Amino acid sequence: MAQVAEKIRHDSAEQVVRDLALKHEIGVVRTQLDDWADDVTRLAGDDVTLDEVEELIVGLRKSGQVDGIELTRLHSRYLDERSPR
Repeated sequence: MAQVAEKIRHDSAEQVVRDLALKHEIGVVRTQLDDWADDVTRLAGDDVTLDEVEELIVGLRKSGQVDGIELTRLHSRYLDERSPR
């Protein structure tokens, strides 16, 4: 985990996510359950769509290859970096 923390300090969050996904051979693979969850979210009145990087974060979490707390921090940083200031 220390290696991930060190890399996070030097690269953008997007690059860290993409590198981790490549390292662990994680790609964006949607399931029927993902589609169902999207439909339920939409019907509940929420407009939540994940971009490719966020889908990779979900894939990394599902794989168990990267600590969930670290992924949460990385996702937060990714959202901060992509938001206009």
